[in-house]
Amino acid sequence: MKKRVILLMSIFLLISSLSQAAIPKPKAYNDRSLIYLTLDDGPNRKTGALLDVLKKHRVKATFFILGKNIEGNEHLIRRIVAEGHLIALHGMTHVREEFYESPMTAVRQMKDVQRLIYEMTGIHTNMARTIYGSDAGMTPAHWKAMDEAGFEIWDWNVGSLDHIYKKDNAPIEQRVFNRLEANYEMNIASIILAHDHSMTPQALDTIIRYAKERDYEFRTLEGVHPAYNFFNPWEPNE
Repeated sequence: MKKRVILLMSIFLLISSLSQAAIPKPKAYNDRSLIYLTLDDGPNRKTGALLDVLKKHRVKATFFILGKNIEGNEHLIRRIVAEGHLIALHGMTHVREEFYESPMTAVRQMKDVQRLIYEMTGIHTNMARTIYGSDAGMTPAHWKAMDEAGFEIWDWNVGSLDHIYKKDNAPIEQRVFNRLEANYEMNIASIILAHDHSMTPQALDTIIRYAKERDYEFRTLEGVHPAYNFFNPWEPNE
């Protein structure tokens, strides 16, 4: 009887250890196999086609919403949320002088778009991306004001340059491929910057297929900390 008990315990311990070994270790937020796809400046008439591509590939993205584009595109905001994407903030206008005029104008724009999104969706978010990136006009006073208002500032480490090559997919795709490979070599996750108005569905499709063929995993920025920005970049994953 004693031998039988010992045998059963041994089998139980073996199965338990095998089960634990089979559970994959969670990836760190900055694991080099991760891609955080972000789209700025929407919603607009081109957003729906990009959502179609994301849906086809079962990829979730983070949309930094521009407040002035919400009216008339409410259905797109609701679709973004309904299809499991993440909503974040990009201010009200895309006019540099208006946004960065003072620390409080920047904060006010973020609060205005934050309120509009909450009123429409019930989602309260403090994730924000300043126009043209945080190195474009964020003084120490701007940073202080944004921090005191509770906003997390997000930038990127893969610039697609789709706003420059609007009618030419090849340089956009190659730029992203090169930056993904560089980040992989540096052992760090990739945050892709694209734009609703200039990333074509064809280029987005090609980029996603390229990434999936190389076993990258797409995620939204939900729950990711610390925020990545040009003044506080992530360290390579060890």
